Amino acid sequence: MRRTILLADDSPTIRRLVTQIFADVEFEVVAVNNGEAAIKTFDEVCPSVVLADIYMPGKNGYEVCLHVRQHPTLSATPVVLLVGAFDAFDDEFARKAGATANITKPFEAGALTELVMSILPDESPKPRAAEVSPEPPDDSDLLGLAAIFRDESAEAAQGKAVSISEEEIDRIADRVIEKITVQVIENIAWRIVPEITEKIVREELKRTDES
Repeated sequence: MRRTILLADDSPTIRRLVTQIFADVEFEVVAVNNGEAAIKTFDEVCPSVVLADIYMPGKNGYEVCLHVRQHPTLSATPVVLLVGAFDAFDDEFARKAGATANITKPFEAGALTELVMSILPDESPKPRAAEVSPEPPDDSDLLGLAAIFRDESAEAAQGKAVSISEEEIDRIADRVIEKITVQVIENIAWRIVPEITEKIVREELKRTDES
């Protein structure tokens, strides 16, 4: 993904040099020659990194940095202050302004590239969490009644008489109400409907014979 560098420097040589340095590394450099233009352009291009000279017409680099840090949505944008070889650099002021780093001019192309790459925020797409499909219902216990009948089944296996209390009947009714869903109905309807239909037909035939 092509990223944008906002460069604010009143030196045409520096603007041309920085543009050439990043031309081959998938960066677009938007260059302006003063701090006021930098602040205006910052809101327009939403750059990945800002390079700002500490001394230039209008707003200086420190003030540009302060603007970035006070921005409602882009305050985390890295800001590198460009310092002339004979300029007095105020390290404490730069820290209070929120500067990410600084580099002295003239700089080597490799040094500037390495610095910018080291402070770039990670904008790579985050991997999506794997979607887990719900387990299909167990056809052998669609209503979840197996746990209720577990004890009774054990007694039946031992040849003991099995009885269901009123409390257990209420539990069964509650479980049916809780578990019954459209999916459950779709899974069991094809089983019970034929049986009900057959029973109705038999009852009708029986009444016909009796009459």
